[in-house]
Amino acid sequence: MMMRLPRTGAGPSKLVLLRTELSVRDERILTFLNQHRYATTTHLRDVFFAEHATPTAGTRACIRVLHRLLHNRLIARLERRVGGTARGSAATIWYLDAAGERLTRPEGSRRRRFAAVSTPFLAHTLAVTDTHVALIARARTGAFEVERVDLEPDTWRPFVTSAGTAAILKPDLYADLATPEYDDHWYVEIDLGTESIPVLLAKCRTYAAYKATGRAQAEHGVFPRVLWLLPTQARVDRLRAAIQAAPELGDRLFVCATPGQLTEVLEDPDAFAAGAVDTEERRRR
Repeated sequence: MMMRLPRTGAGPSKLVLLRTELSVRDERILTFLNQHRYATTTHLRDVFFAEHATPTAGTRACIRVLHRLLHNRLIARLERRVGGTARGSAATIWYLDAAGERLTRPEGSRRRRFAAVSTPFLAHTLAVTDTHVALIARARTGAFEVERVDLEPDTWRPFVTSAGTAAILKPDLYADLATPEYDDHWYVEIDLGTESIPVLLAKCRTYAAYKATGRAQAEHGVFPRVLWLLPTQARVDRLRAAIQAAPELGDRLFVCATPGQLTEVLEDPDAFAAGAVDTEERRRR
């Protein structure tokens, strides 16, 4: 299924006027959409309107701001809505319109052209947004500070393997989470069950090959752990078993969990690492 995005635009003088009318929060919303490509009303409410007394009040305030940005043709919405528990306006999917893209585009970079959007691409993109929003929500509890989050293509790292072949590491998300005592560095991979386990295992081997170059260690001080977020526990168990059966991967590097287990993973990643003993065994120890 493909969804067509309309082309709209604004002249230079209109853009100058729009920029002067934007609040700091408006600018941050546009930047967030530029970074993520797509986000639902719920995503944007949870990031930018969390200070409201209730989720309902936050949703209403968020929709007012989004409709103003929509009226100014800075953002647009898809004809379809996201599935799941969200209903009504909270399920609307937003993206940058042409004027918003021009305002957020780094100087000298190429224009992002609007094109048909496939349903699998959209689902994966929104799942990545889910993860970033979950990290922001967890940070509000004081568990850590989100020092940095990078998304594709900013996460991409071209390198040459030990065999002399060119390769590119393409994490879905990179996160640096800081507390007063330590920094946690993560590469995050979002799996929606559309690829085979051997394909996921091949990507694990790309991580192992990149680790061998030492480039990530030079960039971050350590090699980030790799968190696979998978849709079901059965798929978590299958990938974990496949990693354990491939000793060349250094299985403690990889952590496998469902999205619902993200908070637990961040508190005790070793409990979810490939090669970790099960919960009952850990209790007996």
